[in-house]
Amino acid sequence: MAKTKPGSEAVRFELDGEGPVYHQIERAIRANIQSGAWGPGFKIPSELELMRLAECSRATMNKALTNLANAGLIVRRRRSGSIVRESTEGHAVIGILDIRKDIESAGRRYSYRVTSKRILPDGTANGEWPEARGGEPLLALEALHCGDGLAEVIEERLIRLALVPEAAEEDFEDNPPSSWLLARLPCTRLSQVIKARAAGAKEARLLRIRKGDPLLIAERRTWSESEPVTWLRLTFAGARNEFVGEFNPLDPRPMGGDRVPT
Repeated sequence: MAKTKPGSEAVRFELDGEGPVYHQIERAIRANIQSGAWGPGFKIPSELELMRLAECSRATMNKALTNLANAGLIVRRRRSGSIVRESTEGHAVIGILDIRKDIESAGRRYSYRVTSKRILPDGTANGEWPEARGGEPLLALEALHCGDGLAEVIEERLIRLALVPEAAEEDFEDNPPSSWLLARLPCTRLSQVIKARAAGAKEARLLRIRKGDPLLIAERRTWSESEPVTWLRLTFAGARNEFVGEFNPLDPRPMGGDRVPT
C-alpha cells in the first residue's frame, strides 16, 4: 500500500509485502530514486519518519539504509541525515554502463526493444552462467538499446525467476531490466569482464558495421547477498565506443566504469 507523508508527494513508499521488511524498504527507496522522485542530493526523510511510514523497528530501518549506503545509492551523515548520492550512474556496486545517458547526451531518442523472450524451464545456461542452479527456470532475454530507433547496443540476459517470478510477465519496454531489477533487489556483488572480438554476421547487421569489425563486449554477473540474480552480456561496436575507469587509492569512495561514445 502506498504511503505518503502529509504535504509531500515526493515521499512515497510502496511496500510490496514480499520477503523481509528491510528488503521491502530498500525496494521502496530504490523505486523513488529510479523514478527520479528523489534526485541526486535529495535529503531523504529521517529514520524516525521512515520508520513511521514503514511501520518498522529502528534496527530494521538501519539495516535497509546501511545496505543502500553500501550499494552507493545514498550517503549517510551523522546528525544531518541521509541524501541521495550526487552521482549514481557510475558507482561500483551497480557498475552500470549508462547506455541511455550516452544515447540521450548525443541528442538521440533512447528506446529499449525486446527482440526475444523465453523461459528456460530447467535452468540450462549453456555454461554462460555457472552459478545458475539447474532445475529452476531462467528468463532469457535478447534486446536492443536504440538511438532514434537504430540499435546501438545488443543485450543478452538471463534472470533467475525463482527470485523475481514477476519478470516473466514484464515487457521491460518502459523500464529496462537493469533498473527494474535494482528497484526490487539490492545488488551486493558484481563481477564484470570486458572482452574484444570480431563481429559476426548478425552483430554486423544489427549494429550497422561490417562483419569482422571489432566489438567490445561487457559480461556481468550480479548477486543479491548470496543469491545470484542475473547474467548479462552487452555488445558494442568497438570503433564507436571506449570504456573509461578510474582508481584512486587515496579516495575511499567506490569508482565505477563509464562507457564513452567515440
